[in-house]
Amino acid sequence: MKVEMPHRYKVDAQESYTLPSDYYTSEEAHRMDKEKVFYKNWIYAGHIEKVDVPGKYFTFQIFDQNIMVVKGKDNVIRGFYNVCPHRGHELLEGEGKKTVITCPYHAWTFRLDGQFNRGRAVDQIKNFNHDESCLTPVRIEVFLNFIFVNLDPEAKSLQEMMPGLEEEIRSNIPQLDGLTLSHRIKYDIKANWKNVIDNYLECHHCQVAHPQFIELIDMKSYKVNTHDYYISQTSNSKGKLVCNANAEANDEEIETYLSYWLWPTLAIDIMPGEAGLIVMYIEPNGPESSIEYLEFYYLTKEPSEEGLENIKYQDEVLTPEDITLVESVQRGLRSKGYVDGRYVVDNERTSISEHGVHHFHGLVLKALERI
Repeated sequence: MKVEMPHRYKVDAQESYTLPSDYYTSEEAHRMDKEKVFYKNWIYAGHIEKVDVPGKYFTFQIFDQNIMVVKGKDNVIRGFYNVCPHRGHELLEGEGKKTVITCPYHAWTFRLDGQFNRGRAVDQIKNFNHDESCLTPVRIEVFLNFIFVNLDPEAKSLQEMMPGLEEEIRSNIPQLDGLTLSHRIKYDIKANWKNVIDNYLECHHCQVAHPQFIELIDMKSYKVNTHDYYISQTSNSKGKLVCNANAEANDEEIETYLSYWLWPTLAIDIMPGEAGLIVMYIEPNGPESSIEYLEFYYLTKEPSEEGLENIKYQDEVLTPEDITLVESVQRGLRSKGYVDGRYVVDNERTSISEHGVHHFHGLVLKALERI
């Protein structure tokens, strides 16, 4: 039975209302998000360096679905549901390296390409079919050297959904293939995942809440551009976060601020200064709680002074400022005095415009089959 969750969203952002508060607070909305958004779209899993040689693997969760990603002997990266087809035991934990996948329960084994290898006493099973005992695959796509997983076998590829995006980002950071994970931070946030994304997709609040950010970024040149399944925010820089103010510029430095949000929960930031990027991704773990991860990719495993300065700024200044905002909004969404709101839409698509949030809400409603 379909539960009615009315809304006043309209295609025209200037006439539209935002998602109603129950889309951020109710168990029903959380259930729909899981089934219609996270089980049907490309979810960030990690960098290809996690499976850089044959046999390397790692596991991760999409809600209650445990997935393994493994590189085969043929150098192909594959994804499988992390479950034995014999009796349902989980096969792998964490990350590591294997030559063959062995179930800890009854010692059935599987090749790295997911094919059934052998099982104890299977010769006693009447009409046993090896093909029915292979691992169940999930779709994998490598995009910008990052691994994405999609549980929907019929979904469009990322390249189809976001044509030209990889080429655009690579043109802005030609050192992309040399980047490695230098640092990772985890935050527990008392807010719905959509609330966190809403905040990311507009800079209307920046002048009010992020004083150091607007000293770094030229807000007069700030633009928000929407595309079918991603949104970019760009600006010229006014400076960079750097320990040594006398440091000379070099050819690897980036002179603009570039931000890309990829439906549904991944964001990539390219900050002015040293070549590198920041990956932010959100994992819902309840109707009103989320986990946010920040990953910092630089040209070396050990961040430089400038890299450390950026990490410190993100961890101690910018992210806490945003978490304070979204947790206050989440409490406000519980108020009997609030149902929905309006979007500020600037025709010039500048920093104050909230049309990116409107675009995101449209994608949510489309995924939930509400428009």
